[in-house]
Amino acid sequence: MRTVGIIAEYNPFHNGHLYQLNHIREELQTDYIVVAMSGDYVQRGTPALLPKHTRADMALSCGADLVLEIPASFSSASAEYFAGSGIQLLDGTGVADILCFGAETDNLPLIKKIASVLHEEPLQYREALRQKLRQGLSYPAARSHALETYFSESSSPVEVSAEELRQILKEPNNILGTEYCRALLRQESSIIPYVLKRSGASFHETVLTPEKLPSATAIRNIVAQNSADILGQRDSLKQSLPAPALTLLQDCINQNGFLLESDFDLLLHYCLLSQDVSSLQQYADISEHLARRIRNCLNQYEGFSQFTALLKTKELTYSHIQRGLLHILLQIREIPSSMPYIRVLGFRKESTALLHEIKKRASLPLITRMADAPSVLDEKQLMVFHQNTFASNLYESVLCKKAGRPFVHEYRKQLVIR
Repeated sequence: MRTVGIIAEYNPFHNGHLYQLNHIREELQTDYIVVAMSGDYVQRGTPALLPKHTRADMALSCGADLVLEIPASFSSASAEYFAGSGIQLLDGTGVADILCFGAETDNLPLIKKIASVLHEEPLQYREALRQKLRQGLSYPAARSHALETYFSESSSPVEVSAEELRQILKEPNNILGTEYCRALLRQESSIIPYVLKRSGASFHETVLTPEKLPSATAIRNIVAQNSADILGQRDSLKQSLPAPALTLLQDCINQNGFLLESDFDLLLHYCLLSQDVSSLQQYADISEHLARRIRNCLNQYEGFSQFTALLKTKELTYSHIQRGLLHILLQIREIPSSMPYIRVLGFRKESTALLHEIKKRASLPLITRMADAPSVLDEKQLMVFHQNTFASNLYESVLCKKAGRPFVHEYRKQLVIR
């Protein structure tokens, strides 16, 4: 049995994701595709556009066999923790043979070499990193400069120009790919990395171009700016999403069943008003410096996105601030050290044999029914489980208020079966 794993957000699922699934089927000759997918919150520190079960349905209807949930405390973390949790989840199934990830480069040897340096942290690299941090650079920038220094001065078997290295280290999917390979080393995993070069629109592109595979950012922008007149955008979306995913997206839009950062504006303001500098520092990604900026700027708060931009400095990146604010909202005080369980969101009927195989091979508890969690998880695992349940119920509460429909508790959500 040959099984390929993917770590994804599908925020939302589009033709670029379909291209990856088709490539895996055709080129890697796989029997099954398992997706470790962010739950209701994503890595840039925001609520997902669509509920996790809808996004799982998109993936399953377009060719994935099984979708597993990355809990909120991991899915809303920095690239290192997000990547590590996805690897732990796939590795924990006991069935994943290959990890296929998209990146802006297909230079896998270089990605693996960078991952090796980050994993081993040779003295030359550590000294360069400390120097750059002392100069006041943000951690991502300092790390990039330290890697440039290391590769320019070391006798590395991988030859790379400073410009090529700089290009690789500034693109988000390259960074994630590096963290995936680093996590595989840290886990001593037998999963083999496989890189698929991204084509089409860049990760941050905000406009849909018919000739290109789309970016999820552009699709989210269309929904945010034109949700009242989404039919007018039908042609653009039709060229960007597979038919099953487009149908699900349009159903959600028609029912007002999608969320943006702005939908959490009032909730976040309430949470911030109840905190002081000391209590703010208890949350993940909130340093003393950021806590003081939050308190000092709080009277200027207008909304989630506006406040994030207001707080940004040279040392504090936009995404870091946004993740910190989300952690305050979700009451996430730390990122767990390891993935505690495998939670199934959905699967294809013809892939039932894969689930049976996971039950036999998994090194982590498998949850297909929420009510079973207390009987199969230990105290530490249950803490993450309850925290994720709270986060999902909060998402559902905001969504139901916006859509004007009854609340459905996380325990009553049904598996997606295609």
